[in-house]
Amino acid sequence: MVRLPGSFLFWEGIGRMKIENLQTDRQKGLTEQEANDRLEYYGVNSIDTQSTKSFIVYFKEAMKDITILILLVATGLSTFIAYQTHPDDFTEPIVIFSIVLLNLYLSIRQQKSAEKSMDQLKKMSTPTSCVLRESSVKEINSSEIVPGDIVQLKLGDRVPADAKVITSTNFFVDESFLTGESEPSEKDASYQPTDNEGLSDRKDLVFSGALVVTGKATVLVEKTGNATEIGKISHLITNEGTLVAPLQIKMQRLGKVLGLVAITAGFLAIVIGLVKGLSLESSIMNAISMAVAAIPEVLPVVVTISLAVGMGNMAVKKTIVRTPSTVETVGGVSVICSDKTGTITENKMSVKKIAPLIEIPTLLDFTKDKEKNLLLLFYLASAFSENEGGSNPTELAIQKAVNNRFSEKELQESLSDLKKIKELPFDSKRKRMTVVYRIGKEYLSVTKGAFDRLHLVNLSEDYQAEHDQLADQAYRVLGVAYKVFQQSIEELPEEELEEELIFAGFIGIIDPARKEAAKAVEVAKKAGIKTVMITGDHLLTASRIAKEVGIMGEGDRAMTGAELKRMSDKQLAETIDRYRVFARTSPEDKIRIVKAFQQNDEIVAMTGDGVNDAPALKAADVGIAMGSGTEVAKEASDMVLVDDHFATIVQAIEEGRRVYQNIRKSLYAMLGCNISALTIVLISLILGWGAPVTAIQLLIIKVVADGIPGFSLSVEPAEEKNMEKQPIHKYDSIFSQGLTFKILEISVVFTVVTLLAIVIGRTQSVAIAETMTFIVLGLSTISHMYNCRSEVSILRLKFFGNPLLVLTTAIGALIIVLLVTIPLTQHIFGFVTIGLSNWLWVLGLSFIPVAYIEVKKWTHLF
Repeated sequence: MVRLPGSFLFWEGIGRMKIENLQTDRQKGLTEQEANDRLEYYGVNSIDTQSTKSFIVYFKEAMKDITILILLVATGLSTFIAYQTHPDDFTEPIVIFSIVLLNLYLSIRQQKSAEKSMDQLKKMSTPTSCVLRESSVKEINSSEIVPGDIVQLKLGDRVPADAKVITSTNFFVDESFLTGESEPSEKDASYQPTDNEGLSDRKDLVFSGALVVTGKATVLVEKTGNATEIGKISHLITNEGTLVAPLQIKMQRLGKVLGLVAITAGFLAIVIGLVKGLSLESSIMNAISMAVAAIPEVLPVVVTISLAVGMGNMAVKKTIVRTPSTVETVGGVSVICSDKTGTITENKMSVKKIAPLIEIPTLLDFTKDKEKNLLLLFYLASAFSENEGGSNPTELAIQKAVNNRFSEKELQESLSDLKKIKELPFDSKRKRMTVVYRIGKEYLSVTKGAFDRLHLVNLSEDYQAEHDQLADQAYRVLGVAYKVFQQSIEELPEEELEEELIFAGFIGIIDPARKEAAKAVEVAKKAGIKTVMITGDHLLTASRIAKEVGIMGEGDRAMTGAELKRMSDKQLAETIDRYRVFARTSPEDKIRIVKAFQQNDEIVAMTGDGVNDAPALKAADVGIAMGSGTEVAKEASDMVLVDDHFATIVQAIEEGRRVYQNIRKSLYAMLGCNISALTIVLISLILGWGAPVTAIQLLIIKVVADGIPGFSLSVEPAEEKNMEKQPIHKYDSIFSQGLTFKILEISVVFTVVTLLAIVIGRTQSVAIAETMTFIVLGLSTISHMYNCRSEVSILRLKFFGNPLLVLTTAIGALIIVLLVTIPLTQHIFGFVTIGLSNWLWVLGLSFIPVAYIEVKKWTHLF
């Protein structure tokens, strides 16, 4: 059995290097027996996944809804009464139980979402790797790699585990998935780290999942599986609980309140019935009617369908929403925490500054344009698709700049006299690259690289000032210099090719901001939404981009991850509103930032595309992944932007706000009917009239007159100036902004007109009164749907602006009329035929709610 490794200590032995803690032989590698022992101890090189919920768990959670429990009790009582009094007719319990089953199905479906983050993290590992075992290189499954293995890496490989670089040649890896850096990271076996360096600064380490873009290396595996940096991220994702959406919380609170109302109303019905001398069976039936009247059975269905419609609309706008509740949550977003690379920026290095500093001699005077001449020198000092350097973003940026400024013919003519004869590749120690050409009888050596690594004969303070000015603007600055030889260079040492160079000028390279980003940030600002940049990139670069797109304004601050670590969570929460940029951050930093905003009652959206973004995406109220990002980020998120456009986030927020407004409209429509029905039944019982409508009649009204037309409100277009309002506060009630008063007000109107129908009907017979009550309660609810469309008069709206509402209200009205006029349905549901005068009464009474609200709208009292 092997011991757990501490820090890795190297020492030179006779002809070999030995890894003391892990007993790894540098020349032979591990033996198969050692590898098997370590595999047994450390486990396979893979990441654990979290188990998914079973159907039973989802069912238990759904059964916690008090409204469902009350309806189940109502079903049981209704079944018992039906069996005792009319065993040949179970219509009422069947209808009630059907509503229960529908609600359970939709509730479970809404909760259940695919949690595949860990499965996608496992896919980041390379299927096979070249490992030194028993003096020979073997290709094995990456899951079998253990700490102490020596792995060989080359161009195109993915690093299979966290490891220390032993030897390297021009070795660069893409770690943007982990660090957020758009440039490949240079790795060097001789690098000596300091105590304060972060992951992105460790030039001697490579991390699981990184892609080799240039060169080759031999590495010693230090950590595998869950111990790797990706493994740590998976642990953060696993332990970051899924947040409950604000709407879900609000609807749960509403359900509890209505449940208590239903229980209280049912108890009152039984007491009143017994006091009035009714039988226990009749009192229980009245109690069921009261309970059904109190509970908006169809409301959960309407809310779910509204969210589903929102999901469909977002999909059309290239936003894939993984859970329905996210649609409403995104509408309340007050802070967007955005990654820089690939989200605000294009994730493509681009030459933005060309600064020629001397007159090019006749030999190099390719064109009449100084900038184009300088650009050609950088082009000559580069390597493209013909070799490994073609994968380097810097080289590709130079190639793109040349292609943009030169036609193919012009480029060929400019370089027709040059013949490439030698190349000195970029080296991590030299930090420069040189290419030698023959021009006629002369030789030209062109060198590009970091300015302080170019050995110049014409060094000037002006050049240094130009360099510093570009660096201060967050550009990655490269210089180019040349040397002309009159004699053959074949016998010259390579060092002489890079000595006594003549400096020509600089280029400034940067990852540019997306064109649409600035406008999207401005729209978000008008909507009261703060945009914050969180990136692994340098502070200067991040701040420059943030100012360019409008994220940072006057008085806004920026902070590095190192500064963030020195702050407590409390200090961060107290000061975080002053900051708009966080640079050089780790995955843990991002979670702290998100949670600090959440402590200030903000609804936080986090955008990202890399593995390093996954924990914060999970922690945020709304995690937003880029379509071009890693599968890990997508599966940890709530939304995926198919087109990667930051502006699409704003469109998603606008759609979320529309959905939330329309759910409030549905509440206005349905609860007015519920409260009215409850009040009518209660008043009738107190007056000794008995329940004017049965439980099954109320269910019919709630489905065909209330529920289905209420669902149609979900497709109502957004109100004007939707994105010029402040976000809804996280803890604001869904009944805020006067909705409670409006619901109570319309329920009073409903109650008055329905009681009038009862009084008019009872002058003829109880059966006629009950039939008129059903018609008025149903038709007035249908007509009220048009009040709910907007705060402006229905006369100012297009009547067919919501064709689905027109269709469902027409069908609902037709069903109500047919139920009370067809003999068979009259018998089943307990209706009777009413005369023409009664029809005129019920039609007139049914449109009073519309007339009342219209008068208020026109007199600006609404």
